[in-house]
Amino acid sequence: MNTNEVLTGLQRQYMDNDSFSKEREAIHNSWFNEDTTDFWRHKRMYETIRPLAAYYKDLQWLTIGDGRYGLDSVRMKKLFSLEHILPTDIAENMLKKSKEKGLVNDYRVENAEHLSFANNSFDVVFCKEAFHHFPRPYPALYEMIRVCRKAVVLIEPAERSELSGIKSGKYILSAFRLLLSKLFGRTYYPYIPETTKQGHAFEEAGNYLYSVSISEMEKLVHGMDLGGMAWFGFNDVYIKGCEFEQPISGSPLFEKINVEINKGNELCRKYPRFYQYNMSTVIIFKEQPDEELRQQLSQAGYHLPQKNKNPFV
Repeated sequence: MNTNEVLTGLQRQYMDNDSFSKEREAIHNSWFNEDTTDFWRHKRMYETIRPLAAYYKDLQWLTIGDGRYGLDSVRMKKLFSLEHILPTDIAENMLKKSKEKGLVNDYRVENAEHLSFANNSFDVVFCKEAFHHFPRPYPALYEMIRVCRKAVVLIEPAERSELSGIKSGKYILSAFRLLLSKLFGRTYYPYIPETTKQGHAFEEAGNYLYSVSISEMEKLVHGMDLGGMAWFGFNDVYIKGCEFEQPISGSPLFEKINVEINKGNELCRKYPRFYQYNMSTVIIFKEQPDEELRQQLSQAGYHLPQKNKNPFV
């Protein structure tokens, strides 16, 4: 058995064991409550795809890594009136319980790296906060692209790099000297803070914690000669216990999360070269999107990088 098979088995076992954990029972029950700060967080993430969901509302959708009782499919069906959406996950227990409760009509147990569906089986493939848990996320992404007709959607933690020392005295003094040098026509080489990357981390289930790189997604789109891509950056903050607090004024965790999100938004707006959003919604188009959809995404704040044609194909 190779490492990937071991990690896949551990992930399946971890998810199935979690469904029977007494210690986690209260957390599991909270996921069905739509009046919590945690649900408010997740709704913010779903809302980023509203233009796409409205445009592809009547088409066939597939969710990948939808192991929390298929709630991605349940919530999006309710939010966007999606009629045709099939939840899948590597483990069955929670999906089975969800079907028994009547929350989902059907489900499939699927390994994202080896989807059992034929090419172009679904119009849109949706994967939220699962991609970064996969033992090998890129083979899984190729599979998602294979089984979709129009687009793959990822909502995931974003790769970030920040300049350390941006607020240090050394940096401020250097900026002041640079200003003086320009005023008096002198040459001065300013102090450049070091770029700090995210650290490496592993989860209890054994997998490495990946993050999505926008530049790598662009390379993939060009390398596979796909229809293009769009991405939207935003900030999210999780604080333990937010599953049990209402998203209302006066709720300590809700207000703290809001403050942190707004602080991050302000830094990203003021210093885009130094601070990046910690989450990204990435839409990878298998075929070139209609101009109407492109305009709607752009109006919603999406970036649509130019797709260059391969001159040799």
